[in-house]
Amino acid sequence: MASTEITVQAAQDKVEELAERDADTTDSDIRYLAYGARLRTALRAGTRYIAYTSDIGEAFRPVVPPWVVTAAYGVSWLYLSGDVGYESFKSYHRGPTPLEAANFSEPARIGISAVQRAAFQSIASMALPALTIHTAVAQSKKAFRHATNPKVRTWGPTMTGLAIVPVLPYLFDHPVEQATDRAFDWIREN
Repeated sequence: MASTEITVQAAQDKVEELAERDADTTDSDIRYLAYGARLRTALRAGTRYIAYTSDIGEAFRPVVPPWVVTAAYGVSWLYLSGDVGYESFKSYHRGPTPLEAANFSEPARIGISAVQRAAFQSIASMALPALTIHTAVAQSKKAFRHATNPKVRTWGPTMTGLAIVPVLPYLFDHPVEQATDRAFDWIREN
């Protein structure tokens, strides 16, 4: 039995025990399950944006030391490495499709899944956003060069870069995901 099945079974047993005792839900730790579900949802949604730490660093490039930008890239690459590992883990536990079972060994199948995720993340979360932010900041530096207010001249390019960051997943994720899915489906079929 998988650990999630054991956990679900334990929670169901606890709920049944409390129901038999006619216990008030505030009398047990079971009431915290709702908070756990909310926390899980928030963490899942929030962790995706860790990949964009490098873009925030890139936006701040004009006003911070270079090591800060490098550290931001390091955080992003760590997240991407973890995401590729997790995708490989899920692929292993999901098992092969009939097409994969007929054509690939288990290590090759999991390797293809890992390379697909790495390609997606490298393009959608690193290359295209970095190019976009870097270009926007560099071009806005030219635009803000003649600003009379020194704070606007200093922070204008950074604010321009930061304003773009929330749009990046909407710009790149879906098209890159479709392209990588098509490319790797072709690889699996041929």
